[in-house]
Amino acid sequence: MNTAIKYQWMMMIRSKWLITFAVLFAVLSSTVIASSGHEASGVFTRSTAALLNLSLLLVPLVALLAGSLFIAGEKEDGRLSLILTYPVSTHSLTLGLYVGSCISLWTVVALGYGSASIALFATGGTWSTFVFLSFVFTIVLTSIFLAIALFVGLVASNRLQALGISLFIWAFSVLFYEFIVLFLLSVVPKQWTIFLFALSIILNPVELVRVWTVAALKSSALFGPQLYEWSKWAESASGQLTFIAIACIWIIVPLFLVNVWMKRGKRYA
Repeated sequence: MNTAIKYQWMMMIRSKWLITFAVLFAVLSSTVIASSGHEASGVFTRSTAALLNLSLLLVPLVALLAGSLFIAGEKEDGRLSLILTYPVSTHSLTLGLYVGSCISLWTVVALGYGSASIALFATGGTWSTFVFLSFVFTIVLTSIFLAIALFVGLVASNRLQALGISLFIWAFSVLFYEFIVLFLLSVVPKQWTIFLFALSIILNPVELVRVWTVAALKSSALFGPQLYEWSKWAESASGQLTFIAIACIWIIVPLFLVNVWMKRGKRYA
């Protein structure tokens, strides 16, 4: 598995996608933090919302594209079929590819937040709870979408199809999902509001991380009086453990499907 991790990390870290994203993410994060460094003091302010939305917008897109296009390319060029002939178990190969991909993107995210921290200190600010939580939740978001990306890359027949599926998932999750949920919340009876709101969080990892971040910052009052009781539960220990469990499911299920695909591919390799 260590060989697979090292191979995946070396191949992905050289990707122009990741280098471009690293520069873009570092510049945008630094700009957001530097423009309001003294404001980020652990509460959910306009600047904290901007930094959170920046991560929710860019990280899923880059994770999906980098992960799916790399695996689809390996499959299209025949290198994945060759790797499957090696005497290595499929679960070791699956975990190796996933962990190697995660380390690559985690490195890029860390560089971006490192640049933002330098900008924060340069403007007289200090590290706050929000900056730390934002970094942690960005890592979680990266891990979830990389697991999905590996599965997309395997089921796609070529790079172009992987690109199309990835862009569809990103657009639906980040751009359209919120509007669909808001529309449904406006038409369903009030007694269905909490159920539909909770279901919308479970079904979309972007919404999961967005709501989880707000709850972790003890700022769930932003959801309004109708969700007050739910908000208090979300901020409690049981609520936080539930968020962790849902995030784990979003990682484990795609990786399980990847492993199933690997086993089937190994039989025909």
